[in-house]
Amino acid sequence: MAIGQGGGVGGAGTVSTTKTRLDVIDPHLVLMMRDVMEASDTAAQLEVTSSAPGGGGGGGGSHNTNIADPGASGNAGGAASHTILASPTGAAGGGGDGTANGDYRGGGGGGGTGGNGGVIVLITSSSSVGTTYVTKGTKGTGGVASGGSTNGSNGTDGVDGKVIHIRV
Repeated sequence: MAIGQGGGVGGAGTVSTTKTRLDVIDPHLVLMMRDVMEASDTAAQLEVTSSAPGGGGGGGGSHNTNIADPGASGNAGGAASHTILASPTGAAGGGGDGTANGDYRGGGGGGGTGGNGGVIVLITSSSSVGTTYVTKGTKGTGGVASGGSTNGSNGTDGVDGKVIHIRV
């Protein structure tokens, strides 16, 4: 008897290690913020946030006596250090299971995680930043399967970014 295979797991969420204090730094030092925020002699570049993981692949459907391949796991997001945002990313969706008993139907792929929003550092003498948004990425939707296979699960939304207004 042929067996349908399970979907791959979604990529794991990631972490961000924040080392910046842009909200409280003297505006005159912002232009050299890499050097101010780093304790070592060689300042590492600042990163905005960690990257989002990918969804898991759908499991293959079997045919006759052949056993289908399982879905591949989603890529993990990239962890980051020296970030401006401390927001981690959520986990991605897992792939759906394929069918058994010879009908070839693979499961739907899992949805990826939406990326975190970016960062805008606005240095101005104005007390207003106007209408400025740094919105999160939208989650990926799990793939739709047919027949006896199952749908992939949805990913998670990213986290909104940040506008840092430094008034000089």
